[in-house]
Amino acid sequence: MITGLIRIDHQPKIAPPQTGELVVVHLEPPLDLIACTGIGSNGSGRVGFKAGSGEGSGPSPKQASGGGGGGDHSPIPAQSGELPQPSEIPAPIPTTPPMNTPALPVTGMDIDPALWKDLKAPVYGDPTSQSRIESKGPGDGGGIGSNNGMGIGDGDGRGFGPGETGNIGGGPKGIGGGGDGAGAGGGIAGQLFRPSEVELRARVLFKPEPQYTEEARRNQTIGTVLLSAVFSNSGQVVQIQAVRTLPFGLTEQAIAAARKIRFEPAMKGGHPVSVVMQLEYNFNLY
Repeated sequence: MITGLIRIDHQPKIAPPQTGELVVVHLEPPLDLIACTGIGSNGSGRVGFKAGSGEGSGPSPKQASGGGGGGDHSPIPAQSGELPQPSEIPAPIPTTPPMNTPALPVTGMDIDPALWKDLKAPVYGDPTSQSRIESKGPGDGGGIGSNNGMGIGDGDGRGFGPGETGNIGGGPKGIGGGGDGAGAGGGIAGQLFRPSEVELRARVLFKPEPQYTEEARRNQTIGTVLLSAVFSNSGQVVQIQAVRTLPFGLTEQAIAAARKIRFEPAMKGGHPVSVVMQLEYNFNLY
């Protein structure tokens, strides 16, 4: 069972190897932490960055779905930025917009135009990220994110977010329609909840230890890395942000370990839902 904060005590691996301990305590993430992980909060639907867009360009109310990802194997989380314009032409997404020249293909994403908005950022990136360091993220495929594809986010494909094969909203690609996002679960599948707001909390199935770096050991570095993350309804840890950091690669090791956590999603109303969490990794030398 998972509550609002997970503490993971970790000791450096010295023969014989030692294991970390998972301590579960009751702590609710603050409201601003939940707010910052929202998607397209200025729209009238569950997803979308254009105000008043609802769930998409379809003729009837329907929940939009899909997602995308990418990266170039960087240990640094994907940078914050805007989404490229919708385009049917697959093309890798650079960290900065290309010069407007007819000789170059237009960088674009597979996303419903009704859900896209020019966010006026100077670089391309994940609008939900808090990182200002230039990075395409740890994934691969030509996009920006932590998984695979020519899109942006924690999913697979040319869309945006934790879903797959394009568009936005989570799960397999699907074009939504205007209205309140009516669909499976009445739209709750795309909402974020606190642990106390769900009926059945997420259950960890696999929790890898972070690696204690040689540089951190040489410098006798100890302390705590605090992360915020979303335990998504797809069973993946996404939208990871560092709240409290440590030097010498320990923050990056904690993020890498958090990304590999596997769990059974929380449940509400008989449907799997996403829950915002805090992860605390304690690094100690003995």
